[in-house]
Amino acid sequence: MNIHDTITRLGDSLSGLLADQLPGLTPEAIRLGAGALLGLTALVLLLAALRMLTGGRGGKAKRVNIARTLQQQGAAIDLLGRDDSVAVRFVITAAASGKLTCEIIERLDTIKAAEGEDVTCVFAPVKAEGGRVNAFTARLVESDKSGRRTDRIVLSAPRGYAMVARRRHSRKRVADQQFIRVKLWVESPYASDTSFEDAVPHIEVNSLSPEGAEQSANAVLNISSGGLGLSVQNRVIPETCAVGSAVTINLFMFNFREKTFKPYWYSGTVRTMESGRPGFTRMGIGFDGAAEPLARGGLRWNRFD
Repeated sequence: MNIHDTITRLGDSLSGLLADQLPGLTPEAIRLGAGALLGLTALVLLLAALRMLTGGRGGKAKRVNIARTLQQQGAAIDLLGRDDSVAVRFVITAAASGKLTCEIIERLDTIKAAEGEDVTCVFAPVKAEGGRVNAFTARLVESDKSGRRTDRIVLSAPRGYAMVARRRHSRKRVADQQFIRVKLWVESPYASDTSFEDAVPHIEVNSLSPEGAEQSANAVLNISSGGLGLSVQNRVIPETCAVGSAVTINLFMFNFREKTFKPYWYSGTVRTMESGRPGFTRMGIGFDGAAEPLARGGLRWNRFD
């Protein structure tokens, strides 16, 4: 029996049923009623089939799938602090149904959230049902301080995904060191009488320096409008330099249009100091002010709002 015959038999059966239950209906009304019932039945069956094809999965499964996708891609994820600055960058090493095990690959600040508190994690946008997402909220289950390993954190399964604005200052990696130079003093320009324009810096970064390997071995890792990251030889770091130290920075960046280095002055704070490659320390510095050169010499300093 083909499908046409089956539908015809169903229609005849429904017509007979309607005629028995509603004897006052005309044959035309009975045929219309039977057709409507057949159409409604077909619609219900179609919706059930579509639900079966999509698996009928809820939001939790979709969230786990996104986390596993980020794990498989080795995607770098930023854990934000309370002021929306980046505390650490990590990758997911294991994504189970109830938790995410994560390895810290870069520190930019300390994780100030306590275990049991919610944290926001931001990553490169990925496609999801309903649009693109680039962030999730999860509970900090195990921190890098109280956990078994200082390079690992454990998060709960993400409780919600969203598309949020990226951090205020996007950082750019410095691929060619010859186009950037740095002079750094471990002093605050607001509390020091040092004439920084003429003073010898405590730390220098200059890949083309003829004065020895100290400057040329140091490097600028990344830079943004809000700060920069440095790789500095341990032996040239002053003893007074530590997390929280105030610094003054003279930054030279090559201007390709003018074919010359242009100077910029910043005040800031050392936010992080972590072990880098052997013999080097990775320093994260946040800017908190800037200066403009005066016509007769000297600098006018102003803190950021």
